[in-house]
Amino acid sequence: MRLCIFDVGGVMVDGFDVAPDIAARLGLPVSELRPLLRASDFELLHTGRISSAEFWDRFRARTGLPVDDEYWGAFFRPLRRPRMYDLVRRLREAGVRVVAGTNTLDAHYRIHAELGDYQAFAHTYASHLIHVAKPDPAFFRHILAAEKVTPDQALFVDDVEANVRAAAGLGMPTVLFQTEADAIARVEAWVGAGVR
Repeated sequence: MRLCIFDVGGVMVDGFDVAPDIAARLGLPVSELRPLLRASDFELLHTGRISSAEFWDRFRARTGLPVDDEYWGAFFRPLRRPRMYDLVRRLREAGVRVVAGTNTLDAHYRIHAELGDYQAFAHTYASHLIHVAKPDPAFFRHILAAEKVTPDQALFVDDVEANVRAAAGLGMPTVLFQTEADAIARVEAWVGAGVR
């Protein structure tokens, strides 16, 4: 069996980085906001241990900043990359099992689901639902076990180098997404004949 695992934000969609809009709302340079967002609560959010609303309650209490909305959802406007979705369709038509493996949070997951962004995949492994996030090797082990495949049978595509390194460290073939054309060519080469 062949399995392809695709990251979503940065691979399948653009428009996933809401930090610039949040920074503008709060009147901060985005370079100052990002470290505040990446504090310990961010990991709790991505692994489903707190909700988006609770994240902002904690953020407000910790920073004293005037957060007046649930910003993860308020500013999230993902835009599909049609060529990547076409690749997923062609892979599935060729008999390849294709799943999403994504670091996400409740608000973004809900919006993606409402937009139908996950419907192209046979299954979506979302960090906030499986309670482990990339690049933790346990994220990849969870998918491999659930899909009943060995690492060499599962190609992983992601735009974050640390995530790709973690998957490769388990023996998984990987593609570091840099451009659509390069990623498509490398996935097609790994899958081989039958994808058109």
